[in-house]
Amino acid sequence: MINIKAKRRADRRKGVRRAFAFCVFALIATGSVAADLRGFVSEGGAGVLQFQPCNGAVMSQQLFPIDDKTPNGSLRAGVGAVRQIMLHRYRPLYVEMRGERGKTNVTASQFQRAVGTVESCKSLPRDIPANVRLLAAGEGPSWRLVFNGSTAVLDLPDKVTMNLPVTTFKAASTDQTAKEALPRVYETQSADGKSVRVELNPQMCTDGRSETAYGARVTLRVEKRVLQGCAVRF
Repeated sequence: MINIKAKRRADRRKGVRRAFAFCVFALIATGSVAADLRGFVSEGGAGVLQFQPCNGAVMSQQLFPIDDKTPNGSLRAGVGAVRQIMLHRYRPLYVEMRGERGKTNVTASQFQRAVGTVESCKSLPRDIPANVRLLAAGEGPSWRLVFNGSTAVLDLPDKVTMNLPVTTFKAASTDQTAKEALPRVYETQSADGKSVRVELNPQMCTDGRSETAYGARVTLRVEKRVLQGCAVRF
């Protein structure tokens, strides 16, 4: 009798372990996570965009065809906009994006920026710290919003700086937002009670002059003041 009960308990434990292993396998198989991808994009046959990642200071020789799943086709639009004005328009173009890299191809889910003045993996931009989750800015007049997970700072014209509640921007730069095609809005108040509204639309954004395109258009409203700009992290 004791042996029968022990056998039943052992069988139940095996069943639990098998179920647990199956769940873990399913999560691994379906829970792929987007990553930051840095490298150079060129155009192959039939207009297919191809990606060569930077492995440190060296550009990979392998060409990964890109499946462009960016909202509103912003990756292709950004690459096209920069190529129209860059000095050496036929060489590979430096691009930052979020997506998944397989063994033979890349799926792009969020276009962040394309920069025509970067010529090799040895000279990659280092102007954005790794912990920045939201970075938007505009010119004429100049303003800048940076959220790094622990602080949210808005610099306005006339040397005005506002520290904003970080909880407002917690959703920024996640896998979910990387795949969103619809505009999203962040609303909050400054410490002195001024209303701040950030309207972010994941469409290609450029000033048409510099050799840079970004992944989102931004409208910033502070009280009745309205400012325009682009976002490179969002």
